[in-house]
Amino acid sequence: MHIAITATFLHQPRVGSGQYVRGLLAELPKIAPQHRITLLVPGFVQPHTETPAHRTDAIYGVSTTRSIIVPTPFDTRNRQLAKLWFEQIGAPFAAKRIHADLLHIPYFAPPYYSTVPVVVSVLDLIPLLLPEYRGRLLVRLYTRLVAAATRNAAHVITISEASKRDSINHLHIPPERITVTPLAAGLQYQALDRTQARAEAAARYNLPQSFIYYVGGLDARKNVAMLIRAVAHMRRAGGPAVPLVIAGRALSGDPVLFPDLDAVIAAEGAQSWVRRIDVPPSDGPLLYAAAEVFAYPSRYEGFGLGPLEAMACGTPVIVSNASSLPEVVGDAALCVAPDDLEGWANNLRHVLSDQHLRMELRERGLARAATFNYTRTATQTLGVYETE
Repeated sequence: MHIAITATFLHQPRVGSGQYVRGLLAELPKIAPQHRITLLVPGFVQPHTETPAHRTDAIYGVSTTRSIIVPTPFDTRNRQLAKLWFEQIGAPFAAKRIHADLLHIPYFAPPYYSTVPVVVSVLDLIPLLLPEYRGRLLVRLYTRLVAAATRNAAHVITISEASKRDSINHLHIPPERITVTPLAAGLQYQALDRTQARAEAAARYNLPQSFIYYVGGLDARKNVAMLIRAVAHMRRAGGPAVPLVIAGRALSGDPVLFPDLDAVIAAEGAQSWVRRIDVPPSDGPLLYAAAEVFAYPSRYEGFGLGPLEAMACGTPVIVSNASSLPEVVGDAALCVAPDDLEGWANNLRHVLSDQHLRMELRERGLARAATFNYTRTATQTLGVYETE
């Protein structure tokens, strides 16, 4: 079988879509060497040193049988138009041209029409479910296009049972055309010596020995403002005087999508105990391992890699009981309603004050994280390919 896979997010290892496609491509050639995989790389994301030519070596650190650059008329003129052209015209025509048996789009943007059977991965349905993410008219029209195109796909892959339910309820995809393939933490996320991790975190980021940690997006659904208020509430009620460390950056100045966290910090008088830092992917395991607890109050996730990565590093985790997060953490983390400020304050205080609970969550988390791996994800994905 010849499988074409689009590589739009392959060069973005910080985002979930990028981690997903990298994890798949690392394992698929191992478990299915009899199949041929070709990456379709959009011209607007190709490194400047590359030319539109067939390649047989590694691209963005991922080895595949073959990679081709798919140019569009808008590559150097308009990134959004280039992306739309690639998704709706460039990718399906490239798949046909190379005689692929199947085209896999590993994010929510399949072509409306393709002569090659399409498998699409629906990681989440944020623009359909969350009003603040629906955007302007053109964005809403784009969402309607890809939603309709998803209904035309031969098969839909989701990364959680929650995303499967969303796809059934909001895209009206029949359950028998949906397969769930959970994600996994990268192999770099593993338990480190905590004493050494804290010493290195202190040296690199000037952090204290004990801190609450959040890393991820700073957009509205991530609910970071509530976390700041919950920690402030805990401290005012006499809880442990442990600082909150927030890693991440706002991607735009839109106050609807990206709340002003500095204003929240100021309103809570938290300037002395909230630290905002930027952490490169290479230091991700270090910061998880150094933290006393990882807090993830997101209101909606297609999967939620952050909590899984933290558990893989042996860090106690508290998450929202929303969307996919409970199914990811199982009984290995504490779950709280995303906007239950009192509940978050109480659970943070409980974990920070109880060493036995922290050790129990650490052991449960390590065991839970070990049940997720990309070999399983790739094997389940291959099963979809071979039945289509």
